[in-house]
Amino acid sequence: MVRFEIEKNYEAMSERAAQEILDAILKNPEAAIVLATGHSPLYAYRELVRKIREQKADVSRVTFVKLDEWAGLSPEDGATCEAFLQKEIIGPLGIREENYIHFQADCQDATAECARIDALYRALPQVDLVILGIGMNGHLGLNEPADCLYASAHVTELNEKTKTHEMLTHTERPVTQGVTLGMENLFSGKKILLLADGREKEAGLKGLLEDGISTRVPVSFLKLHPNCLCLINKESFPGLETDGNGAKWGTAV
Repeated sequence: MVRFEIEKNYEAMSERAAQEILDAILKNPEAAIVLATGHSPLYAYRELVRKIREQKADVSRVTFVKLDEWAGLSPEDGATCEAFLQKEIIGPLGIREENYIHFQADCQDATAECARIDALYRALPQVDLVILGIGMNGHLGLNEPADCLYASAHVTELNEKTKTHEMLTHTERPVTQGVTLGMENLFSGKKILLLADGREKEAGLKGLLEDGISTRVPVSFLKLHPNCLCLINKESFPGLETDGNGAKWGTAV
């Protein structure tokens, strides 16, 4: 079941998301949290860091998991998900290596790297919160639209839309593959926090709102999760309205 909340702007969405993440940490000081990257969660992470410092919350036993990564880039490349998380979460919070599960972007054997991450992930006692954004093509992490979706961490061929991702504009190297947690990995989270931001995500959000479930729209599978909260930036989707736990397009779209 997906519960929708429409926030008035990006800042309000980010504040609400930061509080959700902090609540998960305060509820379980040994929480495991999956981190998406990109613009959608950016300000939420910055607000989270501020709240943690302000409240002196203990994150020393929290495990953070990197959702996905562009394959073939060096860790120093500013376009990597690693660079993003080191700058916004891992570095500012002083997270130790043993509390951080993350794909290596420059691994020599991507399949073996996915098997390593999958084993570490499945060994976690529980996953408290999975933070996701909506892809332009409806992907989740780098689980791309396809004839079938994979349960475990795996190597994926990037969709043409995904290759235009804003993060990849910051590297000169062509990126055609990624590594990502699989759908079963994501669904093992007790709660999923989905952030919907950016007009270019409209097709993906509509795939979540419509009744069907399709491997061609991976985000549509979230309707099967028992506890998914979708926070929506109203400024990105001005024609969207909520009705109870549901959401629909109004006349403005």
